[in-house]
Amino acid sequence: MKKTLLIACATLASGAAFAQSSVTLYGLADMYLSSQKNPATGLRTTRLDSSGIYESRFGFKGSEDLGGGTKANFQLESGFAMDNGGAPGLSFTRQSWVGLSGGFGDVRFGKAWSAFDDISGSALVAKNSVLAPNQGAWLSTSYRDAPNNGFYYASPDFGGFSGVVSYGMAENKTATVGQGSISSVHVKYAAGPVFAGAAYQTEKATGNAEAIKFTRLNGSYQLGPAKLMASYGRVAFGDAKTNEWALGTDYALGGAWTISAGIAQSKGAVTGFTGDTNYTGKLVTTVAAGAPDVKRTGYSVAAFYSLSKRTTVYGGYRGNTIKTPGAADQKGDLFALGLLHLF
Repeated sequence: MKKTLLIACATLASGAAFAQSSVTLYGLADMYLSSQKNPATGLRTTRLDSSGIYESRFGFKGSEDLGGGTKANFQLESGFAMDNGGAPGLSFTRQSWVGLSGGFGDVRFGKAWSAFDDISGSALVAKNSVLAPNQGAWLSTSYRDAPNNGFYYASPDFGGFSGVVSYGMAENKTATVGQGSISSVHVKYAAGPVFAGAAYQTEKATGNAEAIKFTRLNGSYQLGPAKLMASYGRVAFGDAKTNEWALGTDYALGGAWTISAGIAQSKGAVTGFTGDTNYTGKLVTTVAAGAPDVKRTGYSVAAFYSLSKRTTVYGGYRGNTIKTPGAADQKGDLFALGLLHLF
């Protein structure tokens, strides 16, 4: 009788402990067919690609209730290419972190999205997909989104106001060169129909190198079925800089349809990122000193139809023009039709 009671008590206790912990397998699969004209070469190609709206991925996340409102959390997430099954060299290159959350906020250690990334795409039309007008026009979207060896802290919500700071460090210090770093911060307000956010990120290949500096200001307002969005971006490197803006709207039609349209533009001396460094993953290239600024413009219209809460069909058109002083205009476009499924 005593053994039976002990077994029953142990079973109940283990069940209660299990109920306080959870692990979830999740992911998404996203494929799209497109016809693309390269603005640099003028050549048109037909492609079947992965990740039209979001990068295809799978991951594990979980939490354990530690009591007193505190939880231990983790997340492991890997991206992959649906068109060929390929994946990055590391298993969990998107996210890999462990942390704690509670009344004090949310703390993460490892590889997590930066504070800048939390804000960057929050007010861009067409779900910031390949059909968004900023694609092919903006430079400030070329930031490092999930730095290695990172720390991340998100504050609690204070009446709609909140903030995040994050820091990632390279492990490349020498006797003469300081280690590289990626520092990021954002503040935002989200309550009712209003959203406003500001973010700033600096990236240094080494402690002795010039920092690449990224700025983002985003805002949106829900006006009935229409969501109005505006965004400003800036990327700077030394004396060179490029300023960017975007305007657009998402409009929810009757049923499961959403129509999205917008325009984006950038203008400045920072014209692209090439090469590689041991931490930021890129080097800045600029036009010659004193040369007029390069201007990029993008515009698009897209449609999204929800077959269910987990499956969406999407399609649309995006065009873009690059105006370089002293050279012929370069024009490109993209027609796309895709399918996104969440699991």
